[in-house]
Amino acid sequence: MTAPSVPRIRARKPKVRSGCATCKSRRIKCDEDRPICAHCKKSRLPCKYVALEPRHGQGSGDGSGDGSSSSSSSKNQYGAVPTSYDGNSERQLSPRLHLQEFEGHEVYYFDLFRNIVVSNLCQNGYENFWYRTVLRESLRDECVRDCVLGAGALCRAMMDQVHRLMRPGAKSLWMVPADSLNAMNTRYHQDALLFHTKAVSKFRRRMQLEGSSITPRTILIMSLLLIVFEAMQGNTETIDRLMQSTISALDSSTSSMVFGTRLPPNLDDEGIREADYLFTRLSGFNSLLSPFYPGVLKNKAYQRTWLCQDATPSPGQSTQEIRHSFERYTTYFMLWCFRTAQTKLFNSEMDFARFDEEQALALAHSRIWCEFLQAKVDEETKGPDPDQDRAWKIMLVEAKLFSIFAQYRHDPVESEVLWDSQLPVCREAVALVESALGEGSPLVESLPPLFEDKLQPMLRSLTNKCRHYGTRTRALALCQKLSGPWFENKAMVAGMRILVELEERHRDASGFIPYRSRLKWSTSSWNGDRTELRMVLVGVITGERREVTIRKDEDIAAMVANISKLSI
Repeated sequence: MTAPSVPRIRARKPKVRSGCATCKSRRIKCDEDRPICAHCKKSRLPCKYVALEPRHGQGSGDGSGDGSSSSSSSKNQYGAVPTSYDGNSERQLSPRLHLQEFEGHEVYYFDLFRNIVVSNLCQNGYENFWYRTVLRESLRDECVRDCVLGAGALCRAMMDQVHRLMRPGAKSLWMVPADSLNAMNTRYHQDALLFHTKAVSKFRRRMQLEGSSITPRTILIMSLLLIVFEAMQGNTETIDRLMQSTISALDSSTSSMVFGTRLPPNLDDEGIREADYLFTRLSGFNSLLSPFYPGVLKNKAYQRTWLCQDATPSPGQSTQEIRHSFERYTTYFMLWCFRTAQTKLFNSEMDFARFDEEQALALAHSRIWCEFLQAKVDEETKGPDPDQDRAWKIMLVEAKLFSIFAQYRHDPVESEVLWDSQLPVCREAVALVESALGEGSPLVESLPPLFEDKLQPMLRSLTNKCRHYGTRTRALALCQKLSGPWFENKAMVAGMRILVELEERHRDASGFIPYRSRLKWSTSSWNGDRTELRMVLVGVITGERREVTIRKDEDIAAMVANISKLSI
């Protein structure tokens, strides 16, 4: 018989309590190397050594006897240690902010941001960025934290107005932020402005102190949060300036366009890559398709971007990988369209050999994606997951419209003929969107997303370019569905409807709008309290200017019915 086994007793070692704060928080052994330990250096995390606080009842060694450590005096009002060495010669806040340190109303605003604002923004994707990266950064960076709290407070201030405007039969075309403020809403607005102002001031100081050493990661996170705050109020002038300054800051940093290509891979690059795509698409699509962003279109930072060579689908990819690959493809494609539009805008010399090479690649990629996504839609239609079916349809709409953009013609009349020849594709795209936004769609059942960078740009392009009245009005109705209560989206739909009806007055006997009768919405402006929108329409060929003023309480249906009586 064998001897009974005796349980082995593991020798206990005393816990080392002198490691860095980051390793302690991660519960891993620290090698205590100075000025930065091996773990923090490898993970590119802040490395801070904090003096041990004496246990209860013990003196601090300096005669004070109050048990406070010397590092506590360096904390700011939010409990954050100002700066520490992170192995990359960059100043960052140590991860010392905790929910316990939030004031009562701050917890409420943080919860509103997390549960309402972020949920809304994530309806269109980018979950890794909004749910993970931003929320985590808000607990370690006081600038991000103040942005988050400001957006949460503004969300609460606007909730009553949003509900009123979403009701059926609501008369106001768009929401005016200062509408019907009671005493409580005034408090929420004041808190929102206070947090937002603090965030802007702190971030400006950081930019001045750190200059070019500030990371593209930080610039992207802060810029998108500042844009969220302004977009909720429809402050497009400020958004335009923010986008221009962000592009300039990223252009002068070590990043490239698309920015995520040079981000350190261990700095949450999945969420940051999503932020990279989101900002690029917002700035590009807005400047190409909206008269509210005149400044971004004139920025030449995107001129050097080459079409993406490797953004094609593979049968072995997961759904998530396919989506990321498609976002990469469409983002680069949008940049190609942006650069082409800039060449025409500035009357620059075009490198036709390079253009032909890029166009051939764009056409090849668009065919691959259209075939791949059509197969996915056909396959998923028989499946049990309506959300996945909807996602494939939305991607297919983008692929179909980009297949038209890829056939760009230098001559404007040829471009008109191109869109006429692609009318069947336009109708298919509209039918797909109608199906995707049908009964049960979260994009219309709930509050439509503030940032919609997939369907809205495609539908706006179709409305502007297509000369078939029935198809373009169906696209415009879908834009209306996606607009929600959001200031800019509502105003865009109203203005585009007027533009369409003015063009329709000149439809010829063949059923098409003559090219010389086509209009372009060139500029727009608001009155002081944002209750009136002045839009300037310019004849594409004639250059004739026409002005229309739309009030927020205007009956657009009546305006359309009496379009011939408009004062132009």
